[in-house]
Amino acid sequence: MQIDWFTFIAELINFLVLMLLLKRFLYGPIIKAMDRRERKITASLLEATEKTQEAQREADLYRQQQQELKDQREAMSTQAKAEVEVFRLDLIKSAHAEVDATQAKWYTAIKQEKDSFMQSLHQQIGQQIGTTLRRALADLANADLEHCIIEVFIDRIQKLDADQREVLCRSLTHSGEVVVYSAFDIPETARQRIDKVVGQIANDIDLRFETASEPICGIELKADSYKLSWSLESYLATLEESLSTVLDEEVGEKGGLGAPSGDKGQRGAGGQGRKSLI
Repeated sequence: MQIDWFTFIAELINFLVLMLLLKRFLYGPIIKAMDRRERKITASLLEATEKTQEAQREADLYRQQQQELKDQREAMSTQAKAEVEVFRLDLIKSAHAEVDATQAKWYTAIKQEKDSFMQSLHQQIGQQIGTTLRRALADLANADLEHCIIEVFIDRIQKLDADQREVLCRSLTHSGEVVVYSAFDIPETARQRIDKVVGQIANDIDLRFETASEPICGIELKADSYKLSWSLESYLATLEESLSTVLDEEVGEKGGLGAPSGDKGQRGAGGQGRKSLI
């Protein structure tokens, strides 16, 4: 078979021209359009990615702000509770202080009232007992009360033991003034007897005799810080303590600390724990 080189070259040229025309008018625009489309899609993807990241950042910021608000709310709530608790404790403390102050005033008022009552009662009892004893001893012993008191007082001095005599002797020796107090006027003969008994304990002692409202129905010798006496005071003290105990129990039964607003409650609160009032 013989090749027609002219035809072959012409067809080759036509093919090359066709390829050039296709590349120029068909493949080129298509490729450019595809490139533009790819760049556009890539730009859209990049923009979407940036928006997604920005949205994620905003979401994280929102969650952070929410957490901060929650923390602040909890902190404020805790602080408010602490302030309320402090305020409550301050109110309780203030109320307790006010109650204690009021209670102290009640105690003071009741104590003063009770002291005044017991002192008055003590004086009245002393006067009544003194009068009764004078009459009773005068009738039973055929002697007046003063004579009996003097005899008892002298007997008490004579029956002092060695230690008591030594203490009395030192007090009489060092005392600048030795006074015998009595609730009545001591006769001269009785004064001489007392002076003689005291002189047996310490020599050269000048006794001075005075009458006084105390001791009640008794005689008292005072020398320096030493005191020797016999009177109804000791018996009245025992009676006073018994009366005070009975009064405390009686008042405590009728009213106590649980009823501070009433008079009985005040008396009950003020009377507890007291042994003696005078």
